Amino acid sequence: MVEKYQSIVSKYFCFVLLFVLFQTNSKAQSLLNQNYLSNDIEKLIHSNPEQALKIAQHLLSKTNVTNDEKAKINFFIAKAYKIKGDYSSALNFLYEEKNYSDYLSKKEKIIIEIEKIAILRELSLDQQAKKILGELKSTISIVTDKELLNYFQIEVTIEESQFLLKDDHIDKGLDLLLRKKDLISTKNKNIQEVRLDYNLVLAHYYLEKKDLVKAKEIFDTLITDSYNQNESNIFVLVQSQIGLAGICFIKKEHSNAIKLLEEALLNSQKLTNLFLEEKIMRLQNVNFLALNDTRNYKISNANFSKIHFQTEEYDQEAINTAFNLISNEYNQKYLDKKNYFLNIVYIILGLFLIVIVICSAYVLVIIQRKKNLNEIINYINITRSNLFNNFLEKKLEPKKNIILKETEDTILNKLKKFENSKRFINKDISLAVLAGQLDSNTKYLSEIINSHYQVNFNTYINKLRINYIIEKLKNDPNFINYKISYLAENCGFSSHSSFATVFKSITGISPVKFIELLNNEKENTLLK
Repeated sequence: MVEKYQSIVSKYFCFVLLFVLFQTNSKAQSLLNQNYLSNDIEKLIHSNPEQALKIAQHLLSKTNVTNDEKAKINFFIAKAYKIKGDYSSALNFLYEEKNYSDYLSKKEKIIIEIEKIAILRELSLDQQAKKILGELKSTISIVTDKELLNYFQIEVTIEESQFLLKDDHIDKGLDLLLRKKDLISTKNKNIQEVRLDYNLVLAHYYLEKKDLVKAKEIFDTLITDSYNQNESNIFVLVQSQIGLAGICFIKKEHSNAIKLLEEALLNSQKLTNLFLEEKIMRLQNVNFLALNDTRNYKISNANFSKIHFQTEEYDQEAINTAFNLISNEYNQKYLDKKNYFLNIVYIILGLFLIVIVICSAYVLVIIQRKKNLNEIINYINITRSNLFNNFLEKKLEPKKNIILKETEDTILNKLKKFENSKRFINKDISLAVLAGQLDSNTKYLSEIINSHYQVNFNTYINKLRINYIIEKLKNDPNFINYKISYLAENCGFSSHSSFATVFKSITGISPVKFIELLNNEKENTLLK
């Protein structure tokens, strides 16, 4: 029974394991197939864009397509539409890529902008294209990877030279291209991707300058290279055939030009690019007229007129699409900037309010400290006043010892002189010592201090010492920086602790707190 149970469990486990392996293998195979299909799209774009679009749309219909893959596929679709001459659809997919910005590399983002520039230039929206080109030049200026930077610079150079060619600045554009010729000859993988585009533009410049030898040499090389790639680049092939036809036209070899244009037309139909077909037919018309071949001219011109009507519609549709997309992007950028600045304003206002709250709290603290300090100072002043005025107030109680009025006045006058001196800060001062200095006796002196100052001798001396050190702290800036032990010694106390105890008993606060209040008072005075 046990063996039977183990056999069932083993079979179940094997089944689950096989199922997991099958699922994993299916997913891996699916991912592998998608990668192969993506590579197929890239190869077919310049030779069979229609087939490339079908594969791309098939991949997008998959439920397991990641955003990273969508971003890449959308870009392939945009390039395929561009090769087909469907500029409206191409722009829609290029501008949609902003939704996948997080999944695009720096190189892919810049290539997308370059594709936008090329399409806008084809639609004669030069102002909008040049604006993107200017922003792009600022973007690539901060690229640190040298190989990538060289690639971007060549891409920008190609676009700038296209504008210069369009504006008939032939010498300037040719000089711009030739300055990058050394970079084109490098084995940089990135640069190899744009070598055909670079040489195609360069050949057209030589054609415009009537340097037919160099132009033909480059066009012939491009035709050979377009076949030598993994998949033939029919777009470059057609452009090169058109270029060679242009050379034949200048040489007045119109029959050869027509033959080349017929081949170009057949090849362009594989791309289903009506704009390219229209261009070829226009050149055919010119050559037929040069040969006075009226019959073929009428046939060619009739076909040209049909296509021209369609291309005008497509052109207008693409221009409207471009304006809508650019306007939407501008509005979005405006809203982003507006929100950005509003956030900054809110942050500044928040910080301003925080500063106001902190300043208000600080002012309240200062006011409270000042109030406390004034109370302490008033208390000290009152104490000091009492110290010197108490001798004027005599007790109403009858004196225990009868002292002659003349003797009493003499001792009081001597005490006043003693208070104005600094003898009280002497550590050795005592009732007996002071009585000897005043030519009196301890009994008389003690009686007079008790009756006129309402304190005993020790308190009398302590008050004189504390009042002395307070005046020093208030009037001599150096004293605030001295240690408490030094202050104690300076005013006659034998120890730090006894000074602190007496100081607090007389003023109500410790020496340290009193010095802190004085410092705050001075800071407030400076701020004013």
